[in-house]
Amino acid sequence: MKPKLSRVLGLLFAITLMACTSDDTSSVPTEETNQFTFNGVTYNLVTAVVNDENTSTSDVSEIGISFFNKTASEIAGNSDLTNVNFVYFDFDDVTIQNTTYNQIDDYDVSINGSVTNSEFNPGTVLLSDSNVASDVYAQSGSVTILNFTEFNIKLTFSFTRNDGQVISGSYDGNYIVPVID
Repeated sequence: MKPKLSRVLGLLFAITLMACTSDDTSSVPTEETNQFTFNGVTYNLVTAVVNDENTSTSDVSEIGISFFNKTASEIAGNSDLTNVNFVYFDFDDVTIQNTTYNQIDDYDVSINGSVTNSEFNPGTVLLSDSNVASDVYAQSGSVTILNFTEFNIKLTFSFTRNDGQVISGSYDGNYIVPVID
């Protein structure tokens, strides 16, 4: 009878210890994906488009990645759109690699844009490579590809503007490839 009692007491002791452990994980922030953040405001990213301009397996050329807060069917449709958030950057490589790219010369981030008669109007520009003296020009930027498969891309990105403000985000999901005729 005593061996059973010691097992039961050991089991009760283990349960008590487990019940007393902290389940509070609020000190560890959850890592959100499919969004970007600027000035404390978060913007959703719904659709990714990967445009690889390479026509051979040995030539280096631009690989562009765009994100929208609209679905692929909304983007491809002929309807006018409002409240369009847009992120774009490209880098040069033969193929997309699981690595960090620090040479990002082409980039744009805008919010509250629109599409009217198939013409994109950027709305509020948060980041642009068009004027090196502008506050919205990036003094530094990086894109880290964490995983890239035939169907999925997982990455993080961060740009520091000339005024010191940071735009950062991440995406983990399917992507579409534009069909070029």
